[in-house]
Parts: sequence; structure tokens; C-alpha cells
Amino acid sequence: MNSSIGNCDLPRRVVISCCCQSEGHTGPRDQHKKAQQIGRILMVLLLLSLSISLGCATVLTPMTPSVDSALKPDEGLVLGRIHVTGSGGEPLTSTDQPFHARFNVQWRVRDQALEKDFLVDGLPSDGPFLLKLPTGSYRLTAFSFDTALGIWQASLPTKFTVRSQVCTYLGAWELRMKAGFFDGSIVRHVLDQHALAENDLQTIANDRLSNPMVVELSSSSASPLLLTFRTQGTELTSPP
Repeated sequence: MNSSIGNCDLPRRVVISCCCQSEGHTGPRDQHKKAQQIGRILMVLLLLSLSISLGCATVLTPMTPSVDSALKPDEGLVLGRIHVTGSGGEPLTSTDQPFHARFNVQWRVRDQALEKDFLVDGLPSDGPFLLKLPTGSYRLTAFSFDTALGIWQASLPTKFTVRSQVCTYLGAWELRMKAGFFDGSIVRHVLDQHALAENDLQTIANDRLSNPMVVELSSSSASPLLLTFRTQGTELTSPP
């Protein structure tokens, strides 16, 4: 299995929120704005509950060509590709964007039967990934990426199954993000690029694998995007 360590020292998180009051009759725009604010508050509460409930998690990193790709009988593979851009498809690393340097993506996934959590660190923001996981049914509980501004977090519902000696293909995730100073939104489109996936698998595994591939594509989805500021020992989540 990928190199793993215990991740029990989770920082305290302080959530700063604001409430909005309405007076008199509200129009459609006011109702839409209020619904957005409520959604962001719920998102903050969800992320807070996840940070408390996860406790210790096993840390995994994506496989590389230099890593032994042999699978144990109780292990399988997870293959996919991630491409993060701005809302119009522009690169996020340009000088006129909030992100001036490349960044990695982080997942938190849970084995639903064992209720065991895994922190997948070092996923690419533009490129393929290959993971080795124990067999089981998994759910993505948190999606985040670390930048110079802080940690951006979103909720992108995803479920998949890891089968013995089988490669589960999650598709190519096209993630379009719109970020402001404190919050934003992210939209996911999932594409089935099977031929490219076969090539990615053999490239990462140095042509040492001949495992069958099962396709499990998630539906397109959208999520609020929240920025978490980090101070020493404390995380401050931006107001909704």
C-alpha cells in the first residue's frame, strides 16, 4: 500500500459566520441571495462536523512509476484525472488569478463498512492519479486544496467501490472554479476518456499491470467553495 502515517493532530477550527435579517417583503433576488447564504452556512457546518468526526485518518499518496505496483489480494486500484481551471476554462496559475503557483488537491474518503477514513494527499490539479486502496465501498467526504491564500474546501458527492485486483476508473474531472477573497463556487463535469485512462494506467505503473478496469463515473455537481485561514494551532473559516 502507499506510504501512510497516522493523522491525529487535527487543528482546532473556529467558524466565523454572519446572520442576515430581512424586513418587509423580499423580492426574488433577495430570496436567492438568502438561499445562497443559508447554503454557505450549512456548508461551513458540514466541514466543521467533518473535521471533528474524522479523528485519526490514514494518509495515502498517489502511486508513482517508481513505486511497487503489485497488489495484495485485498487491494485494488483507483484511477482518474483532475483538471482545475477558472470558471471560463482559463488556467488558475496565471498572474491575474488568485493562485500564482501550482497546488495539489486533497481528498478525504471513508470506507463505509469499516467507517475508516483515509486522507489522500498530493493529488494533481492538472493530471492523472493512481491510488492503491483496500477493497471496500468508499465515499468522498471532503475535497480541498492548499494554496498561499489558505485551504479551499468543497463538497463533491462521490461514491466508488474498490474490488480485489481490479482498477476502478473514476473518469476525468473537469473542475471549474470561481473564487473571490473569501468564498466562491466550483462545478464538476466528469468525462469518460477511456483510451487516455488506459495510457495513464500503464504510464504510472510502468506497463507492469494488466488489471481489468471498471468504470464508475459520478454525476456532474456544483458546490460552494470556502476559504479556511490558518493561524498557529487554529483554522478560521471565512464567513458565508
